[in-house]
Amino acid sequence: MNVDELTDEQLDTFEANYRRVNKTEGGKYSLSEILLEKLRRKPTAFGTREVAAKILELARGSDDGLCTYGQIWSEFRPNAPWEGHKTLSIVASSLGRVVHYCVTNDLPILTTLVVQTGTRQLSEKAIQNIYNDCRELGVRVGPDPDAFVRKQVDLARALAISDLPIPATN
Repeated sequence: MNVDELTDEQLDTFEANYRRVNKTEGGKYSLSEILLEKLRRKPTAFGTREVAAKILELARGSDDGLCTYGQIWSEFRPNAPWEGHKTLSIVASSLGRVVHYCVTNDLPILTTLVVQTGTRQLSEKAIQNIYNDCRELGVRVGPDPDAFVRKQVDLARALAISDLPIPATN
């Protein structure tokens, strides 16, 4: 049986078992495979590849090689105002999918280029979320979330500067 043939309940059980023993490997399917399949089944507000490409486009067009949550929202919903937590949740969900896309396609974690408007920095929570997501997806992240994310920022900026296209798959 392939992972895409499992029921939602079976996926939840596999995930819960991995989390209970604090592991990512060891079963018929890895935690990464389980999480990717669960994510694939969830509807999305914005196309994942499109968000990844937009992050690169916006980063290329900025003075500091970064973009903001608000810019992502405005690019995909130009006539819709920012509505606080509701809007942030939609953008954050889309960025979570981009993390999975980057891992699957062996790209730098492009979401490290998406920062808060006021500070032009990632929040501690965003750093920890990126680190945790990548660790769960089997990326060797090392012991320091800040160091991992700083390295990903550098790699993502280099990709943005290179002007190379991103993969159309996954």
